[in-house]
Amino acid sequence: MERLTLDYLPREVLAKLDLETTFMASRLVIEAERLQVFRKLQNKKLSADKIESILNIHPRYLIFFLNALVSLGLLHKKDDVYWNSHLTEKFFIQERSIYWTRQFSTEGVENFRRFANLEKVLVSGKDYREVMKQEPQSYIEEFHKDPKQAEDFTYMLYYYHQQDAQALAQHLDLRDFRKVLDVGGGSGVMSITLVKQYPHLCASILEIEPVCKTAQQIIHQQGLTKHINTIVGNMNEDLPIGYDVIMFCDIGSVEENLLKKAYNRLPRNGMVVLVDRYLSEERTDPLDSILHQFIGSSFPIETHEEMVDQLHICGFKNILKKNIYKDVWMITGRT
Repeated sequence: MERLTLDYLPREVLAKLDLETTFMASRLVIEAERLQVFRKLQNKKLSADKIESILNIHPRYLIFFLNALVSLGLLHKKDDVYWNSHLTEKFFIQERSIYWTRQFSTEGVENFRRFANLEKVLVSGKDYREVMKQEPQSYIEEFHKDPKQAEDFTYMLYYYHQQDAQALAQHLDLRDFRKVLDVGGGSGVMSITLVKQYPHLCASILEIEPVCKTAQQIIHQQGLTKHINTIVGNMNEDLPIGYDVIMFCDIGSVEENLLKKAYNRLPRNGMVVLVDRYLSEERTDPLDSILHQFIGSSFPIETHEEMVDQLHICGFKNILKKNIYKDVWMITGRT
């Protein structure tokens, strides 16, 4: 799935977008996603009155809202009728699932609230939750409380990481391996893609219970229940044995003690695989990983070279690192 970066917008739209306007416009687009404006206009041309009845937006702001989306090149307008642009159809309909619309737009709204407190965070050095006087709560706690959110989040990740998974399958040679443990594997997108590439593989996804339930649905939909199963567990407590490959893909920082557990669980000549958006050596890229550090990100804070050093410390040998897709790095080591 491609990200809608500013260079995709029409040139006349880009000319309007100074930094302050971009901040406000991006919040407007997130709200359009929250309200599912683009999905409700899919293959339709609707009048403003009809859109008002569907979206329940107050008439005081409706026309301003729709016209702003026209100005951004996301809607077309003729007289009083609106419809999606080709850009919108591609990036907000074809490239995204309904789960992305619901989950990611919700996170986007929350991130704007968090960045509204950026000055206090920078000056105080406190976590944004302390500044906003919020009780710390992990994804694990949230998902156990709200299984529907867990389902949306897991499906969203499945679609979001398709290209990452394809890149991993192209660059990771698993011909000589048989059993893969996908730690914190979420939707199972990495395991599913690897098993399709290497049909002799069997994979297990280690995850919390609410995520496992959705992963099982996806695995069933892909017809891979004989090759992939889920294990309910906590990666920070223990790792099961019996696997010759252990993967940590897109789970944020992988602590040294977890890597040592992986080393001890693997057989001789087993493989550990790390896949994530690690920081560059100068720590100036990827930009989104850096920005998210201000709002409680799970993005790794280590560089890819530091993760190579971590593997060395834990005893792994024949360590290789490779930039496999955009800012995604794959690092492997052998026991």
